[in-house]
Amino acid sequence: MKVLTAAWLFIAALTAANPAWAKYELAPGDTVLTNCRDIYTKGVIKAKVDDGYTVHFPKNAGPIQCPPFRWHAEFVLPFQSVPEYRLKFLGGFKKDIVFRTGEAVTLRFEADKRIVKSRAVVDIDAQITDISANGAIAVKLLSQDPEAAATFWQQVGSNYVDVRHKALEAERDKRAR
Repeated sequence: MKVLTAAWLFIAALTAANPAWAKYELAPGDTVLTNCRDIYTKGVIKAKVDDGYTVHFPKNAGPIQCPPFRWHAEFVLPFQSVPEYRLKFLGGFKKDIVFRTGEAVTLRFEADKRIVKSRAVVDIDAQITDISANGAIAVKLLSQDPEAAATFWQQVGSNYVDVRHKALEAERDKRAR
């Protein structure tokens, strides 16, 4: 019982000390990103509901693997566009990895056997078109390979990808050298 109480006190202290753990107060009309497995979709708050928000997405938004209507507050982040994002490492033992608008990146996804039968992974070349303040990047497809294009539109489409996403692991490793 004491361990459980101590854990709740620790979480409460973190929430008070770190505003990132706290919920954002968003209003109708605010532009936001909704987080679904580290793939973000940009939308606009339509209404606040008891446990979150109703979000409207543009007609071309997608694909998305989550229900598009009502979002719990912890999955909705305010949107702010920035020209670059620095991925910082705790302790300072590694240098920051910087992502800038206009740069090329390589996304690596496991191949969906329904689409790509000839290989286990698909590398997709893309260009960063926008970066949000929380470290999510919007990309446009550069790859000419039809299998890469099909995987891109299935996995990312017009959404934002978190720079910490597994698909960008090879890109982070390349930039860390």
